[in-house]
Amino acid sequence: MNEFYVGYLPKAPSGIARCIRAVVVLLLIFAAIAAIVFAKVQRTLAPSVFEYGKLGTFEGTIEASPYPILIVAGAGSAESGASRYLLVAEGKHGADSQVVAFAGKTVQLRGTRIYRDNQTMIEVVSGSISLKRDSTRSQPPSQELGIFELAGEIVDSKCYLGVMNPGSGKVHRDCAVRCISGGIPPVFATNDFNGSPAILLLTDLHQKPLPKETFLKLVAQPVRIHGSVVKTGETLYLKTGPSAISPLP
Repeated sequence: MNEFYVGYLPKAPSGIARCIRAVVVLLLIFAAIAAIVFAKVQRTLAPSVFEYGKLGTFEGTIEASPYPILIVAGAGSAESGASRYLLVAEGKHGADSQVVAFAGKTVQLRGTRIYRDNQTMIEVVSGSISLKRDSTRSQPPSQELGIFELAGEIVDSKCYLGVMNPGSGKVHRDCAVRCISGGIPPVFATNDFNGSPAILLLTDLHQKPLPKETFLKLVAQPVRIHGSVVKTGETLYLKTGPSAISPLP
């Protein structure tokens, strides 16, 4: 005779009870496996930081072109002897208009640090740049590293270095386009520059800012770029042209 269970009875028949126990055990095993798989396929957050609300004072020499940089003497590696901090304005704006009058001069400014790995940026407080010495400083020497064909993604440097996390990918595309359009320096993020991850500032063949309209439609998607890599201090530049940037399938 087939077993039959009525819900208000205090105990289910032994056959039905065994079947229910087996189903529950299988469901628990499946749930545990699903949780492990789900955890493994998740992207870990990048080790990036925006020290929001924590203002600091910085002193160094302004390099205005191709993108604003503050060169802080004695703060870098033994190789370069200085750190090079990208400068941006508050919000989705570049700092070009704030630094152009101080190119090559030693200044003091206030701002907030943004950093990821060994790359640091300062969000400059509007009107905080003041002249310390009127003497100019020569441009640091650059080193040509060669011609490369790299796969990666064009992103806005401010969000990618720490203001947003994630600061890349399709979910961040609209924000990246607005930031780059507002003057935030565009960077090319790749996981395979000489076998290692790297962040390269994107310029034209004359190491001037690459016109935004030539690459905005390719922001925040996988692309391949052919170009020349130049190293100035700690900073890597990727010199390329619009025709050398192509989407990856």
